Amino acid sequence: MEKIPMPVGCVTCYFVRHGERIDHIDDTWAQRAQTPYDPPLTNDGHMQAQRTGALIHTLEQNAASSTQRTEYLVLTSPFLRCVQTSEELCRGFHRQHTQMHSSLNTEWQVAVEPGLCEVMSENYFAEPVPDSLIDQRISDIASKKVCGNMAYDTTYTQVKQELPTYPENFQDMMARFVGTLDYTTSKQIDELLAQADVETGVRKVVVMVTHGAGVGSLLWATTRQPGAHTVPYCCLTQAQIVARTSQPLSMFGTTRIPAYQWTVNYRAYSEHLPNL
Repeated sequence: MEKIPMPVGCVTCYFVRHGERIDHIDDTWAQRAQTPYDPPLTNDGHMQAQRTGALIHTLEQNAASSTQRTEYLVLTSPFLRCVQTSEELCRGFHRQHTQMHSSLNTEWQVAVEPGLCEVMSENYFAEPVPDSLIDQRISDIASKKVCGNMAYDTTYTQVKQELPTYPENFQDMMARFVGTLDYTTSKQIDELLAQADVETGVRKVVVMVTHGAGVGSLLWATTRQPGAHTVPYCCLTQAQIVARTSQPLSMFGTTRIPAYQWTVNYRAYSEHLPNL
């Protein structure tokens, strides 16, 4: 199949698993919670995300040139642990920026993307999670209850407008993540082409904050290497677009074959979290 080359580095994605969740260290939390399906981060989880945000800043300093303008968009699963992770990633990025006196753009935007949500497996959820979680999280961000350090991107169009059908099998979950990555990438490239900025130094950086199975699926979509991946809390993967196929995008959720070719670095990297 013919490949269409893309300008190297025009779109960079970071895949981040959420930080440590409270119910994994407190067995009684779910019994007391009003929404046991939606646990928050632990204190260590907040710190893990800040360190990962600082790492993103370091990688961005190495990637961006002084003549490039970089636009940052965080796409987050609607689950609270992912939204809290997004906020701390931005905080860690800003803190590193201040310490390093760098010239990077520090304006991050955020949007909720249901396509990045947890796998709706019966092993994880005893019953379907309500779709109202999506609007609730958007409202929380818009009102600055969480992610107060980022503006909500009101121009972003969600790839998925609802949570996956429950129960969701592994193959459908993988196709969902491949579709979310393909459609999100296409939107970023379309914006660059519309602005005629591909050759004039604009970079699009998308930080996808999701769950363990999601990071594993995104690794498959960008490396095409089968097999289980170890995906620690707040691990980081960096992927840069190289080319896309000449075929139009498949209907969302119908294929596990990605439309784009990527070069991948720091696969599920967690060495920046030695004591967490």
